[in-house]
Amino acid sequence: MTDVVCYYHNPVKAPLLREAVLPALAEAERSGATGHVERHWLHGPHVRVRLDGPDEAAELVASRLRAHLATRPSTVDLDHAVLLAQAKQNGIAELVPPPYEPIHPDNTVVVEPTDLTALRQLLVTDVLVDLRTRCLRLGVPAIRDAVAVDGTSQSRVRLAMVAMTAHASRFPAGLVNGYHSFLSHLESFLLHSDPGGVLRDRFDGVWERNAEQVVETVRGVADGSVATPWVAWTDGARALAEEVFDRGELPTAYSAHLGERALELGEDEAIRRWHRDHTDRISDYHTRLREVDFDHPDYQRPVTVYRFGTNMLYQLLAVCDVTPVERYLAADLVVRAVQRITGIDWSDHVAQMTKVAR
Repeated sequence: MTDVVCYYHNPVKAPLLREAVLPALAEAERSGATGHVERHWLHGPHVRVRLDGPDEAAELVASRLRAHLATRPSTVDLDHAVLLAQAKQNGIAELVPPPYEPIHPDNTVVVEPTDLTALRQLLVTDVLVDLRTRCLRLGVPAIRDAVAVDGTSQSRVRLAMVAMTAHASRFPAGLVNGYHSFLSHLESFLLHSDPGGVLRDRFDGVWERNAEQVVETVRGVADGSVATPWVAWTDGARALAEEVFDRGELPTAYSAHLGERALELGEDEAIRRWHRDHTDRISDYHTRLREVDFDHPDYQRPVTVYRFGTNMLYQLLAVCDVTPVERYLAADLVVRAVQRITGIDWSDHVAQMTKVAR
């Protein structure tokens, strides 16, 4: 495989994707390649087209991107020190160790062999690395739809809400179970990153001003009256992950890998968040959730498969310019809407889940 990396420091990448990256990928696919798009910040903010196919496909994509940047470059003014500080902050949040340099110049296109070292360390097996690749390839149509027009923060929150609802509504036990993954990530984030409650208060205000519209959107996506390509994506990704699970190759047990990475990083903030032996606080939600037997046959397969898909969804939303805070706000809104629609709050539902016995 080959990567075509476009270093583009403007944080809004939808125009680049719409006008250059996705058309170039489509052209490469017509020449016999397969591929997907990723986004990251390491060594400079960039989008990455990962291709499997003839060498000419990568050169074609690179040529198209360079031609686009010659007339439509990123024009943000971020100096090296700012980018390096952002990289260090992101490294702590995402457990990515240094070095964070070199930082490539803005509007640079690089063609390089695909390096799967970091992914193999994270996912452990080549089977899961391949599963990740296939899930992200399935997401290209949803990305194309998402970036068809320029967005705002408000529209990106709605995009994330729609994608999350589509994903949660296709959980085998339905929306009432599916939203818990988003609530779990939300509560963990707020516990560690919002100790003063500033963001939680802000999220409360957004809900109070928009509750009826949010409920209407979530209900529409869940019942199919609001069409979205995210439904096809989540169905396809789940089928791929179920196949891997049924072969015994999708782990179900808790992995200590993130905690070990936090220790290697040596940052107290990361260690407290990710290493169970060093956690100094836990949310009320997670305290209750520990009472649920997720190894029970009713939960093990669907939850394990869904968890992998959720992580892939987050990757795709990042490509679509959705920021972490926008994603957490969307999660908060979806969680509240589902509880209003179903008439069951999370506490009562977790109590029902704990009653499931072997």
